[in-house]
Amino acid sequence: MCGCGSEADNMALRTALVGTSGSVGSRPHVIASNIEHPAISVCLNAMEKNKEIELTYIKVDNEGIVDPAAVASAVRPNTVLVSVMHSNNEVGTVQDIAAIAREARKAHKEVGGSSPLLVHTDAAQSVGKVPVHPAELGADLCTIVGHKFGAPKGVAALYVRNGVACGSLIVGGGQEGGRRAGTEALSQIVAMGAAAKVVNEQADEISSHMAKCRDALYWGLCKSLGEDSLRVNGPPLAAGPAKRLPNTLSLGIKGASASRILKDLSDANVAASASAACHSSDTAKAKVSFVLAAMDVPMEFARGTLRLSVGRHTTLDEISKAVEVITKSCQDSGHTKA
Repeated sequence: MCGCGSEADNMALRTALVGTSGSVGSRPHVIASNIEHPAISVCLNAMEKNKEIELTYIKVDNEGIVDPAAVASAVRPNTVLVSVMHSNNEVGTVQDIAAIAREARKAHKEVGGSSPLLVHTDAAQSVGKVPVHPAELGADLCTIVGHKFGAPKGVAALYVRNGVACGSLIVGGGQEGGRRAGTEALSQIVAMGAAAKVVNEQADEISSHMAKCRDALYWGLCKSLGEDSLRVNGPPLAAGPAKRLPNTLSLGIKGASASRILKDLSDANVAASASAACHSSDTAKAKVSFVLAAMDVPMEFARGTLRLSVGRHTTLDEISKAVEVITKSCQDSGHTKA
C-alpha cells in the first residue's frame, strides 16, 4: 500500500531492477509508451539521465494505441521491464496489455533475454470504470489509485505477482513486508477497500451510467455546435470498454480557445480541464499536451481540446448545464455557429 500513485509507480520501476545488476550484460533496458503519465515518464527519464537504465519509448498511433508488435521489436536481451499504462488519463484509450505482454515475452525469449522480463501497467484511470485483472493481463505489477474510484486522496496500491522480488520504496521499519517503511494509514486503506467493493459489485451499472452521460455530453454539443466542428480524441466512442474508458471525453472544438471556455466553465461551477496549455493570446506560441502531440492531433482542434469526465454520480441535468455553458462560450467568442 502506497501513499499515492506516483509512489506505486516508482516502486514498480525500482522492482524491475532488483537482482538485475550484472545479470544483463549492460544497463537494464526499459520500454514504455510515449503517452505515459509523468509519474512514470519523469521517473524513467531521471533513471536514464543517471545512467541507471537504457530507455525506449514506443510511439502511439493517432488513437493513442500502442502496437504490441512495436513493443516486441524494441525488446533486447537486456530488457527487464515493459511499462505501458492500461488507460490514458487524457483521451481514455485502453491498451491491449495482454497482447503487449505476450508479444514482449515472446520476443524476449527469441533474442535470448538473460533475466526475467517484467510487465507493469498503470491502471490508475481504469479501476472502477473497466475490468482490471492483472493475471489476465499478464501483468507482474499493476498500479491502482484510490481516489480514482471513490476512496480518499492519498492512498494507492501496487499489485505484485507472487514470486516477483519487490524492492523497498522507503527503508526503515518492516511495515508492508519491508517494502514501504512507516505506519500504515489504516483508515485510508480500509476506505479504499470499501470503495473497491462498491465498484466491483456495481461495475456494469456504473460503467453503463458513465457511458450514457458521456455520450449525452458529446451529442448535445454536436447538436448545438455542429458535428463537423468537433473531434473526439482517442478511439471512437462506440469502440467499447476494450478500447476506451466510458467516462472520458477528450473533445477538440475547431478554432476554439480551451482557456477561454475553461474560464466560463469555472464561472458556472462546471469542472473541466484543458489538454492545451494555451493561456496566451498568441496562438502561434500555444502548446498542446504531449499526449495530443504524440497522437498528431491537428492544431486547430488541439488548441481547443477540453478534457471532460463524468462519474457515477453525474446527472443528465449536469450534462445539460455543461453543454449550455460550453456552447455559449464558443458562440460568444465567435468560434462556432450561433
